[in-house]
Amino acid sequence: MGDRKDIQFEAESFAKLYPTWLYPGESERDPTSSSEAPFTAQHSLNSLDPVGWRKAAARISRRGPGVAVIPAWTFFLGPALGTIARYLKRHGLKVMMIVHNAADHERSLWKSRLSNWQLAAADGFVVHTDEVAHDLRKAGHTQPICVIPHPIFTDFPEAQHTLPRRGRLELLCFGLVRHYKGVDIALRALAHPGLEGVHLTVAGEIWEGEKDIRALAQSRALDGRVELVSRYVSDVEAAEYFVRCDAVLAPYRSVSGSGVLAVAQHYRRPVIAADLPGFSGLIEHGKNGWLFPTEDEAALARLLRDRVSRQSAQALGRNIAGELSDGGWREYADALIAFANGEVNERFRPPGSS
Repeated sequence: MGDRKDIQFEAESFAKLYPTWLYPGESERDPTSSSEAPFTAQHSLNSLDPVGWRKAAARISRRGPGVAVIPAWTFFLGPALGTIARYLKRHGLKVMMIVHNAADHERSLWKSRLSNWQLAAADGFVVHTDEVAHDLRKAGHTQPICVIPHPIFTDFPEAQHTLPRRGRLELLCFGLVRHYKGVDIALRALAHPGLEGVHLTVAGEIWEGEKDIRALAQSRALDGRVELVSRYVSDVEAAEYFVRCDAVLAPYRSVSGSGVLAVAQHYRRPVIAADLPGFSGLIEHGKNGWLFPTEDEAALARLLRDRVSRQSAQALGRNIAGELSDGGWREYADALIAFANGEVNERFRPPGSS
């Protein structure tokens, strides 16, 4: 929103996002990122401090903003963000929520109740895919929904090309390793015959199934072709992994949206993904990536053997470069503001509705 002179933007953020028992990683912040921002930001919230939630809400209310934009992505923050949202609504503020996940990937009744309690406090939702919009309606939320595709990231650093490619094909799985992301599916697929020249880097802290992931990666069938970078990866280091790879691999079991897809597009790398609605609406098979049947390791192995090569990945990368626009985030902000101000109607309709 930096070039919108009619908008004053301020941020309230977390000093402590997750307790240690819930966040097994080493860091919640990128130590290489700049601390300077073109807006005022206060880091005071603690996810386990209800008194702090109310103080933050009161502080926001006193500043008198027209719209509060609150994220919704995990059940754990539902109590904190839902409390703040309700306080602001009682004091006359409109509350818009950017919903990354309508429900947790590992669903349960109590997690859904925490997420829905936060979501119920919104005046409207902004989502990145139709799938998330459908999930909100299925959960009974009737507020207006605006679907705005996730823009391409533009502020990631340029790579210095410090990592040489290996074998005939270099792949990357990026981000926190959790069961729903299907890294084990990728490892079993790579063990199939005919893929001996394919290398894979798994870059991100392993939160779930570490013993099994390491056993698969170190198996004789993979013969040292898998590199596990099980730690926080900064933006600077991530640039090197994305530029080294020929394609990004996303063998998820479930997905509502993916920031990794936006990073891959920034670096002009095609994505090989499971044919879930959250991917199939964004990836056109054979044009900007490839799709394979969800949880089908044999199909993934065939795709890697028969269709995906360094040359074909480079060709798709050129297609992605031709589609990129540097106005994505500005357009995103403009659409969100127009939706919040009631200047545009709801941009989502369930199938079969008029």
